[in-house]
Amino acid sequence: METSPILLKVLQILADRYASSCSLEELTKLITPVIKSSMSITDYLASEKENQASILDALVLLHDQGFIFLNSDTDQSVITIKGLIKINHYVLYN
Repeated sequence: METSPILLKVLQILADRYASSCSLEELTKLITPVIKSSMSITDYLASEKENQASILDALVLLHDQGFIFLNSDTDQSVITIKGLIKINHYVLYN
């Protein structure tokens, strides 16, 4: 599995919330940096949509590889045992 920062961040957040799910919106808020006061609302909304698309791509990839379960009806994600092993192995290895 590619170990890009966004994939690892998603896995870490879901591992921290083991046994509960996390929506795409929640993940976006947790991963996206705080709004800059100089950013206009239009720029912020465009940035948020772009971030959501990147996070959704990461979720689909992680789901396809069996690291998470992504419920496409509700956009809720839960880490699997395989994902926990992967993130803990990565953390311990580094």
